[in-house]
Amino acid sequence: MSQLSNAVLRAEGAPLESAGAQSLVWAHFNGKPEGTFYVGGVSLEKPPFRIAVTTPQGALNDETRTRLVAEIGRIVDEVVGPYAERLNHWAMLYEVTDGGWAGAGQVFRLGDIQSVMDIKAA
Repeated sequence: MSQLSNAVLRAEGAPLESAGAQSLVWAHFNGKPEGTFYVGGVSLEKPPFRIAVTTPQGALNDETRTRLVAEIGRIVDEVVGPYAERLNHWAMLYEVTDGGWAGAGQVFRLGDIQSVMDIKAA
C-alpha cells in the first residue's frame, strides 16, 4: 500500500519525507470473498484490482497522470504479476472540484492542501 501511496505523492510533487504529505495520503483495501467477483458473467479465481485515486482538481496534469498510471501498472505487476489474456487492474483517477475538499468543518482549496503537503506550486 505504501508503494501506491508514494506513487500518488510523487505524481502530485510532494516530498515523500513530508509528514504533512504522508498524513494526507490515505489508502485502504477492500477484499472480496472468493467466488464473488465476476467478469463477463464468469467467476474468476484471480480477480482484477480496481485502484481508485482521488486528488484535488489541478493536482495532476496530463504528464503526471500518465506517469502515475504507468507506476501503478508497474507496482501491480510486481505484486501480483500480469494476468494471461486480460488486465490485472483498472486505475481510476478522480478529481474533486476545487472548493469541494473539506474536513473538520472547513473547505480546503488546492493551495491549502499543497501547503500542508510541502508542495511547491508551479
